[in-house]
Amino acid sequence: MSPSPQTAKLTSTLHLLIPRLRLLQKKSTASSVIQRRELSHLLSENKDASARIRVENVISTDIAVEVMEMVELYCELILARSNVLDQLAFSEKGVEARNRARETLISLRKREGALGSQEEVVKSKSSSGFGFGSFFGAGKSESKSGIGGLEETERERAYIDSAIDEAAAAIFYAFQRFPSDVRELTILRGLLADRYGKDFMTLAQEDRFPESDGLRVPERLVKGLRVRPPSQELVESYLREIARAYGISWGGRAGEEELGEAPTEFVDDEQGDDNEGGDLPMTPRKEKRPSEAARRMSDTAELNRATPPRGLQAGKSPVSVAPPGPRSDNPNPRVKVPGGNGNGNGEAAVEPRSPSKPSKEGIPELDELTRRFAALKR
Repeated sequence: MSPSPQTAKLTSTLHLLIPRLRLLQKKSTASSVIQRRELSHLLSENKDASARIRVENVISTDIAVEVMEMVELYCELILARSNVLDQLAFSEKGVEARNRARETLISLRKREGALGSQEEVVKSKSSSGFGFGSFFGAGKSESKSGIGGLEETERERAYIDSAIDEAAAAIFYAFQRFPSDVRELTILRGLLADRYGKDFMTLAQEDRFPESDGLRVPERLVKGLRVRPPSQELVESYLREIARAYGISWGGRAGEEELGEAPTEFVDDEQGDDNEGGDLPMTPRKEKRPSEAARRMSDTAELNRATPPRGLQAGKSPVSVAPPGPRSDNPNPRVKVPGGNGNGNGEAAVEPRSPSKPSKEGIPELDELTRRFAALKR
C-alpha cells in the first residue's frame, strides 16, 4: 500500500533534513578543531585573557553540535513512525489531541488572568487597608475552582503517542532557538503543526505542558538551547583539556596550589650574600673533582718547585761550548771566556774531543753544520 501524500511529504522532508543536520555537525566540529588549535597557540604564548574569551565560542559550538545530534535523533524517530503518526493524527485521535491542547492553553490563559486580577486586588486592598479576610477566602475559592476545572480537562494520557509527542515538542521548542537556519526544519515544523495543532505548538515552544500530562521538553535540550555564558569552572576545564591535548604546560598555578609550598630546608638561598644571617640554610653544592691528568700535572709542578733537577751543581753554568778539535799548530786548544773563570788569564780549559768523532783537519762538514744549526733553532 502506497503512503498518503501527507506521509510522503513528511518522509521526504525528513530524508532531506537528517543529512543536512549531519553536515552541519561536521562543519561545526571542524570549526571547533581549528579554534582549539588557535587556543593552544594562545596558551603557549601565555595569553590567558584572550584564550578565556575565545574559548566561550568553542563551548557554544560544542553545545550546538550536541543540540543538532538530539534533533537528528528525534527526526529519525518521527521518520521511523511516520505511518503511525499520520494514521493517528488524521483520525479521531488527532482531533481529540488538538482539542485537548486548545483547552489546556485556554485554562493556562485564564489562570494567568486570574493571577493578574488577584495582584490588582491585592494592591487595592493594601491601599484601602481592610478586607483581608474576604480577599483570602475568595482567592482560595477561585484557585480551587480553577484547579478543579484543570483536573477535569487535563487527563493523564498521551496526545497521539508518548514518544512521538516528545519528539514533536522538542522540535517545536528547538525551532526558534536553533543555532543555524535550516529550511527543511521550517518545513517540518509546519507539517507537525498540521498534525498536532497550533495550540500544542505554542505549549511546546513555551514548555508549559501541565504536570498531569506527563509531557515535558527534554531537560538536556532546554539546557543546551539556553542563552547563558558558561561558568568559570567549565572555561577552566576546557582550557586545561586543550592544553593537555596539545602537550602544553598550562595551569601551573593550580598545580602548585594542590601540591603546596616546599619546606624551607629545601629552598636555595637565591639572594647570596645579601641574605646573610637569615634563617634559611644554604643548600650544599657538589664540588667538581679535577681530572687525573690535571692532578698529575699539578703534582709534578709542585715537585719541581720543591727540588731542583738533578745534574745541576751550584756555581756551574748549565751552558756548554763545544771546543775546536786539536791541530798540529795547537794541540791543546783553549776557549777564552769573557770575565775569566777565576784563573786570571780569562782562559778556560776545554776537554778535547773524544776520539770516536774524528774530523778532517778540524773543519766540520756541511751536513754536520746544518744539523747543529737546526739543533740550535730547536
